[in-house]
Order: sequence, then C-alpha cells, then structure tokens
Amino acid sequence: MTKSYELLDSGDLSKLEIVGGYKLLRSSPTSAYGKATPEIWNDLHAQYIKNDSGSGHWNFQKKVPESFTIEFSNLTFKIKLTPFGHIGLFPEQETNWNRIREIGKKKQGLEVLNLFAYSGGSTLACLDAGMSVCHVDASKGMVDWARENAKLSGLDSKPVRWIVDDVMKFIRREIKRGKKYQGLILDPPSFGRGSKGEVWKIEENLSELMDALMELSDSKPEFVILSCHSQGFSPLTLERILSSRIKSKGSYQTSELFIPEKSGKKYPAGFCTFFSK
Repeated sequence: MTKSYELLDSGDLSKLEIVGGYKLLRSSPTSAYGKATPEIWNDLHAQYIKNDSGSGHWNFQKKVPESFTIEFSNLTFKIKLTPFGHIGLFPEQETNWNRIREIGKKKQGLEVLNLFAYSGGSTLACLDAGMSVCHVDASKGMVDWARENAKLSGLDSKPVRWIVDDVMKFIRREIKRGKKYQGLILDPPSFGRGSKGEVWKIEENLSELMDALMELSDSKPEFVILSCHSQGFSPLTLERILSSRIKSKGSYQTSELFIPEKSGKKYPAGFCTFFSK
C-alpha cells in the first residue's frame, strides 16, 4: 500500500500535513520552535483554529470531503476533520503497530485489551497480527469509527469485542468475571469522561488502573504498550510504572514518540514504554 499521510514541517505552534492529498494546518503546542521550511506553508486546503474552550473550527480554503479514506501502515483509515482538530489517525503509533506485528510472528492467538482505543489503529494492528482484541472506549462515536476502520481494512471478521464503557468500570467487571489478557495497550488522556460522565484524571487514576490491569494479566503480561502525552509522565516515569508492577522477565523499550518530517527533522508526539517477554 502507498502511504497517503506525510508530515511536511512543524513549528511556531503548528504542524503542516498532507493527508490523502489534502494540505492541512493544525495547531501543535509541542512545536515551540521555528519552522524548518517556511516557504512551503501556503496553498492550504484547511486550517484548524483552536479556541480557549479546547474545541475549535476548520477554516476551509479549498473543498475537502466530509470524510475520506487513506492507506497508512498497511491499514485503511477513515479520515474526518473533527471539531477538536483530530483526524482519526495518530501516525506516531506506527512504531508500536510494527512491534505488535513482530510479536504476532512469534506468538499467535494472544488476547489483547486495548483501552482508550479511539479510532482503533492498535486494534487493527493486533487483528492483522493474528491476535484477538477487546477494544474499549467511552465514546460510541469513536467505537463506531474504529469498527468502520476494521471493515475498511478487511479485518471486521477477525475476533474483536467492541465495548463502549468507562475504562475502570469495565475492568472491574472483567476482574470479577475472571477474565485474563496477555497483551495490554493504553494511551490514556490527561483528562476525560466516561460513557456516563465519569471523570478521568491521569495523575489521580493511572496507578489504580495499572494495578487493576495487573490483576487481569496476573502481573505477567506477554507485552504492554503504555504511551501518553501528559506533562510529568516522561519515558522514564512510564517505564517505572510498568517495571514496579510486572513480575515476569522481559525487555523495556522506552522512548519519545515522534513523526518523521519531510524536512528531515522529527516531530515530538508523546512518550512510550514498550514491555515484551
């Protein structure tokens, strides 16, 4: 498949992307540096304008469809320009998707729990790697979007459970049912709300969540991918969160997430720790 996403450049609190042939400009609080190639920041299709409430709007300079599909990392994604500036694709996770595929070559049939699963990129990678997945997100709209991505990628017949629920409430029920998972994937937000208004704050709730996940895996998971974009949760912090709980021997790969730019530089896009036996 051809890659129909490309990050052209970033800087001055913005990033410039080509998505399915459309040139988009989005805000980027991590881009507090100068642009590498300022001469290409023109002839846009759309620019996302963020407001003080955390939402915003798109300023269209050329026609862009309400939704369209692209091929990325051997998967097919529905793209939609949302009022929150998201498009339904997080390219910085491609490294983790490739790690999942490598695990799938060695171990088939692992049961994986994907939390805060959004539009389902990691779910698709797991299904593509021969794993079964429980995909959990509090937003019905996002779960429907992920299901559509699975269908577009030809993976809708693979073993997957689509769950719309608050993450902690769902995990507690799984513990009571005696359910076990061999793989754990989570990219928790700094702040969020569950399906019935439950409040999530990463600094208050992440420890409880990780303890519960260890119950679901007997503290000996085959692999864990923990990533986040929250201040105060550095790669080293994430590694210690895992290493203080996981009892089985394995390796930890801890790093910043990034997206390669056409400019040759790297766009900072969060932090990640990957554990595997």
